[in-house]
Amino acid sequence: MKKLLLIGAILVTGALSFADSKADYEKARTLAGQKKTAEAVKILETLSKTGDAEYKQRANLELGSYYLQQNQISKAKPYLVTAFDDGKVVNGYSAEAARLLYLVGIAEKDKESAEKYILWTDKKTEGKDADITSSLIIFYFDNNEQSKGTARYNQAMKSTDKAFVSEVNYNVGQYYMTKNNNAQAKTYLQKAYTGAPQKVNGAGILLAEIAMSEKNTAQAEKYLTEMNTAAGGKNTQILGMLGTFYLQKGDATKAEQFLSKAVAAEPKNVEAKVLLLGIYEMQKNTAKVNSTYSQLKSGTPKVTNAQIGTYFAQAGAGDLAVKYLQKSISEDKNNEAKVILGQVYAAAGKKAEAVKVLEEAVKAKVKGAADVLKQVQSMK
Repeated sequence: MKKLLLIGAILVTGALSFADSKADYEKARTLAGQKKTAEAVKILETLSKTGDAEYKQRANLELGSYYLQQNQISKAKPYLVTAFDDGKVVNGYSAEAARLLYLVGIAEKDKESAEKYILWTDKKTEGKDADITSSLIIFYFDNNEQSKGTARYNQAMKSTDKAFVSEVNYNVGQYYMTKNNNAQAKTYLQKAYTGAPQKVNGAGILLAEIAMSEKNTAQAEKYLTEMNTAAGGKNTQILGMLGTFYLQKGDATKAEQFLSKAVAAEPKNVEAKVLLLGIYEMQKNTAKVNSTYSQLKSGTPKVTNAQIGTYFAQAGAGDLAVKYLQKSISEDKNNEAKVILGQVYAAAGKKAEAVKVLEEAVKAKVKGAADVLKQVQSMK
C-alpha cells in the first residue's frame, strides 16, 4: 500500500503560469527540504487561500497530507476536502486527495464517506491502479461485505496486465497476514507469486517466511531455491534468507556458503556478516572470527559491539549476545549496553546477574534502566 505522504513528498516541478505562486511554492519546497516545517506550512497555508487554482490545490493537498501524517485528522480533513473540490477537476492531485480522504473516513469510522472516496478514485483511475483497487477490495472484506469485495476482486483478475493482477493479490495477501489468517494469505500470495512477471518478488519472500514460521522447511526451501535460481544467485536478500534458513535448520556449512555469497554480492551487508560471525564463533574458528569482526568494526557502516550483541540477542543467540554486550561495556564504556545485557540475562533465567547489571545501569543514569530493573525484580 502507498505510504502517507510527508510534507514535501509530493512537491513536484512543472509548467506554471503564475510566477508568484511558483516562487512561493518553490520556497516552501526548499524549506521543507531543510526540515523547516513550520515555515513551509505557513507559506503553504497562504497559498491554499490566495494561490492560483493549480497551486491552491497543491498547497491544500500538501497540508492535508502533512496533518494526516501527524494524525491530526480534524486539521487534515478541511484541506483535503478543498483539494478534492467534489472531484470537479480530475487530475493526480484530486485523485490523491480522494485517496487520503478515504483514509480519513477509515480513521473516523465513517464507512459511507470512506467508500465514496475510494470508489471515486477507483473509477477515475479506470480500475488500473493496483493500490487503489486493493484498497477497495480490502475495504469490503474488512467491513464484512464479502460479496462486494469478491466481485471487485474477480473483476480485477480479468485484467491482462500480469503485474497489476499480481500486485492486487500481493496486497490482499498482506491484508490477511495482518489478520493472522495465514491460510487465506497464502491463497492470494501464491497467486501473486506464480503470476508475477518476475520470479523474485515480495509474495515469494512472504510465502517463504510463512513456511519458515510454520516449520514447513521443505516449502520454505522450495520458494527460496526457486527465487535464487531465477535471480542467478545474485539477489542479496534471497541469499541472506537462504543463509538464515540453513542456519536455523542446523546446516552451518550451507548457511556459510549462502551468507558468504551475500557478502560478496553486497560488501556492506551487515546482517550477513554478523550471522557469519556467529557461525565462526560456534565453529571456534578464531582466524575467521577475528577477520569478520575486524570487517564489521572497520567497515562502512561501522558496527559497534553493542549492535552485534543486540543482533545476537534478537536472533536468540544468548551466549554470543552476552559476549559482545560485555565487550561493549568493558571496551567501549557503553553503559546503555547494560540494559540490553540485563534483559538477555533475564530471558535466560539469570535473575541475579540481570539485577546486578541493571543496578549498574541505573547508577549510570541510563534512560529506562529503572523501569527494566523493576520488571526484572518482580520476576519469580
